[in-house]
Amino acid sequence: MPEPLEAQENNVMNEPTVYPTKETVLADAGVKRTTEEAEIDLDAPRMLRQRQRTQSPVYEEEFVGRLSKRRNRLLRHASQPRWHNQAYMLFLALRQHPDRCLSRPELIKAALALDLKISQERNLPRVFKGKTPANSASASLTTNTDRYFIPFKPEGSRSTHFKLAYEPGDFKKAVEEYRKWEKKLAEHDWPFCFGVPKEGMHMEPGVGAELKEELKADPDRNIMDGKPLTKAEPSEPSLGGVRDEDDASHEKNQDMTKLAQDEGEKTPKLDENGINLKDNERTEESTESAAAYPVAIKQEPLADGEEEDGKMLETHTVEIKQEPSEEGEHEDGKTLEQRKEEELAKLDLSDVPTRWQDIVRVAPSTIPGAGQGLFATRKLPYNIPLGFYFGVPMTEDEFDSLKNDVGRASEYSIMYRRTVLDATDDNGQPFGDPDGEMYCPFHYMNETTEQQANILFVEGVVVNQVICWTKRDIEPGEELFVYYGGDVERHWKEDKKPADAVCESKQV
Repeated sequence: MPEPLEAQENNVMNEPTVYPTKETVLADAGVKRTTEEAEIDLDAPRMLRQRQRTQSPVYEEEFVGRLSKRRNRLLRHASQPRWHNQAYMLFLALRQHPDRCLSRPELIKAALALDLKISQERNLPRVFKGKTPANSASASLTTNTDRYFIPFKPEGSRSTHFKLAYEPGDFKKAVEEYRKWEKKLAEHDWPFCFGVPKEGMHMEPGVGAELKEELKADPDRNIMDGKPLTKAEPSEPSLGGVRDEDDASHEKNQDMTKLAQDEGEKTPKLDENGINLKDNERTEESTESAAAYPVAIKQEPLADGEEEDGKMLETHTVEIKQEPSEEGEHEDGKTLEQRKEEELAKLDLSDVPTRWQDIVRVAPSTIPGAGQGLFATRKLPYNIPLGFYFGVPMTEDEFDSLKNDVGRASEYSIMYRRTVLDATDDNGQPFGDPDGEMYCPFHYMNETTEQQANILFVEGVVVNQVICWTKRDIEPGEELFVYYGGDVERHWKEDKKPADAVCESKQV
């Protein structure tokens, strides 16, 4: 016989209350746990102990309400598009201005207004949160992690101004920049890379000397560990670099992270709009005539908050410490230009290449059925820059809406921080005409494993510059292979046995 209803109610009341855990809350919400979400505090057992001490029904309602709010926040976070971040909100605000240029206070005000508008229209959380969202926007401008902006200070202005580092989707401008990089590379860098020391001449440690010694000590060491970011230290002699002093987009985007952290330890002085006045008074250092230098590549983990797009090719970055300017003096009292001339005088420059056709050629790949590949036409020394991977810079949302499903655009595109470099034409196909307006031989490099690759993608100091760097000596006739990353969308359809699955191709 079933128990009376009153007895059932008493039994239920006597049973201990079961509170939700982190796993049950997230599971009920249908949210997959990410690393970031796993760190969110949903400590139900601690709250249960507090309730047992208070025995307050009001507290129980408050507890359930707090869990509900956190669950909703997780759901909103999971639905946010990848471009929805502080830096890109500032980028959009600056791009909407006719002059593509605003002072710090004006840009912050415009970004906060745009953030509110997008939040209301798309039902997204605001990217600038907290009690002082203006300070968050100012800090994002100061760090400039994604190199979206070029800071400068107009004559007579007390406030730092910002302009776009590049114009998205501008093919002609991208080609123009690429040609400048090529010219600078051939004229200023390759003499040091390919020049041969004259008999009896003593040369200082050359390109990658430090890393070369490390590899001799540990020949099994692989300098590429698959991380999307690496850092590097300069080695001598100093090269002229590929930065063009006459182009504003080649100005250095200073890494102001440390400065921002130092200032963050102090109480900020705010104006009536909540903007840090100290930020507005900061003088940005002029960076004209900065140059890139040869580097020894060292691997470091991906910075916190960075994201990878599985459909994009993987790049690596070098952070190059600037040597004294050509006008400045070195420790020995000589200018950089004088030191460069002295080093060049010690080299035989008769066999230095002047264009990419002098060092590589496109020909059928050694991989059966793989289409075209890229081959060395001469010996390519270890740890030198060979050229650049061309791509038209686009924002992530523009690429997703315009090119993501067009032809093979996703396969050939590569990431520079949060900027997509689209390496294909309007039909999503790679540029295949050697006599056309754009023809990048490095688009023809096929893929191999990290250990087998002889080329490394290196993120240059110049905005949107991806350098093709040698990982070892490459002999004449040898095919160039690069590791594109583990999550690249493949168009290689041939089934391979494990023993044969050494190389892959973007079959051209």
